[in-house]
Amino acid sequence: STHALEAIYTRYHRSLFSSCILQGSADLFWHHFVSQPKALRNRLCIVQMFLEKEIHSRPTSVSILSIAGGSARSLITTLAKLRAESFPHQMRVVVLDKDETALAVGKRIADTAGVGASFQWVCGNANNASALLPVAQFDIVEIVGLLDYFDDERVLRLLSALKPLMKNGGVLVTANVVPNAEQPFVHKTGWPAMQYRTAINFAHLIGQAGLVARDTITEPLGVHAVVRASVL
Repeated sequence: STHALEAIYTRYHRSLFSSCILQGSADLFWHHFVSQPKALRNRLCIVQMFLEKEIHSRPTSVSILSIAGGSARSLITTLAKLRAESFPHQMRVVVLDKDETALAVGKRIADTAGVGASFQWVCGNANNASALLPVAQFDIVEIVGLLDYFDDERVLRLLSALKPLMKNGGVLVTANVVPNAEQPFVHKTGWPAMQYRTAINFAHLIGQAGLVARDTITEPLGVHAVVRASVL
């Protein structure tokens, strides 16, 4: 959930035992002895790196679509950093998510970061993106976290539906969980079933949707692969 991810992303924004000993002990185990939370923070950093690189490469204003982006933490952090550096181009972000509470969290974080005016929050299903945004085209489409839960057929269907929303030269930034030693443990914690794909297989799947993987980075703990792909 967005709320669980925010707890992971902001682990170092709070003291370990600031709440109570029990909560602190749980945080110590989950955030420091299990790879998944650390890997998610690594994934976030790589996504932000790709986003910043792509935004910098655009000669004029930049439009970005985040699919099932939840709190849009990667985009908020990236835009706040660029604005602090006086980046000159206008940036417009549309976040599409079916969870209204996730959008509310994102809106609050964006407003606090001073970039709320750049965001539009749309409640709806990713499969209906074309209908919800019928005339929009975007320089960058970000899908991080969602494809972990889609089988190959659903991934291809979604990516094929999103291609018309991408400008010529448009870029997809996406990620997938890869096979790793903690799969059984994560499953036993009650985490929803995920579709594990190797980085090579994930890049190949993206290629089947008519996109070409330009960069593939597996984060240091080997739990997530992040791909930057462009329209053929």
